[in-house]
Amino acid sequence: MLSGEDAAERRLDKGVSGPMTTHGRYAASDGSFAQSTSNAATRGLVLIAVAVLIGFFLLWQGGVGGDSSPEITATDDASADADADETASGGSDDAPIDDASGDADGDEPAVDDETTETTDTTPVTPTTRPLGEVKVAVANGVGVSGLAGQQSELLKTAGFVTLAVNAKQNTELSAVYYVDGYALEAEAVALELGATGAVLRPATSPDDLVADPTQIEGFHIFVVLGSDRVLG
Repeated sequence: MLSGEDAAERRLDKGVSGPMTTHGRYAASDGSFAQSTSNAATRGLVLIAVAVLIGFFLLWQGGVGGDSSPEITATDDASADADADETASGGSDDAPIDDASGDADGDEPAVDDETTETTDTTPVTPTTRPLGEVKVAVANGVGVSGLAGQQSELLKTAGFVTLAVNAKQNTELSAVYYVDGYALEAEAVALELGATGAVLRPATSPDDLVADPTQIEGFHIFVVLGSDRVLG
């Protein structure tokens, strides 16, 4: 029979040399605790790797690898038209302009050369009777020899009946005098001599215009050539 001291030492020796069977305090002799720890660490690394991959995927979808096309938003039609008009007016000066007067198909109206009227610059002789019935006396009021005959010949070529005479006196102002009813024929005479209607005067006293009144009996128009040379 062991003494108390020997029994205590025996229990102590058994406790040191033999493993404890209480679960959870010490690892099992087959290494199961180490294996479970390793498996947990592996699972943690796998979860971290998956999380990192998911993060990169989300970044790729929203940034670099995502849809880079701009978002299209609805625009007010009025503002769009205003921008279009501003662009057309402020862009190139050579931009085509819609011609409202053109055809509906955009074709330019054709020009008929045959119906195009030409402007005639030839002065129209204002007269109401045949020129061969109009008698014109051309009086030289300048004193230049042959001047009345020269201008008288021009009027004769135009169709008037003419006579070259001397003026009663020299004068500066040229004028075309006419008897009542011959205003249009007098204007025609002025045009033939290169003047306008401003030189027309009613002939109140024809005998005072020429040196020899007997020469102008039955005449209708009296041209007095002055030194201003308006009538040649």
